[in-house]
Amino acid sequence: MAHLFAYVSIFLLVCGSANAQQASQFCVYAWHEFSNCLRFLTGKNYPHYPSLECCEAVRTLNLVAQGDELAPGNICQCIEDMASVYRIPFVASLIQDLPIKCNAHLSFPISNSMDCTR
Repeated sequence: MAHLFAYVSIFLLVCGSANAQQASQFCVYAWHEFSNCLRFLTGKNYPHYPSLECCEAVRTLNLVAQGDELAPGNICQCIEDMASVYRIPFVASLIQDLPIKCNAHLSFPISNSMDCTR
């Protein structure tokens, strides 16, 4: 949890303008939810199953993504920014497994080379 606070703090320092502050508040929320899936998506969980918290986070972020047409791209951009800044190496096969193992559709893209405009 201390790592999450440090990551979020550094990320907020990078974002300074009013629009960036609004975006960063959204990203803090998205990052907090998504952080529950990092151990799974980086291959650090064994056996390779997402935690209950991860699956709940995916469902929560899906609801957010469905509530606003810009939200899927915003969630994607937040995850991409954090993954880039902290060099988080997602395992492609585990990204594909996430919706299957959580029994949930992903309404936002996740990968090491995301295109958040799709």
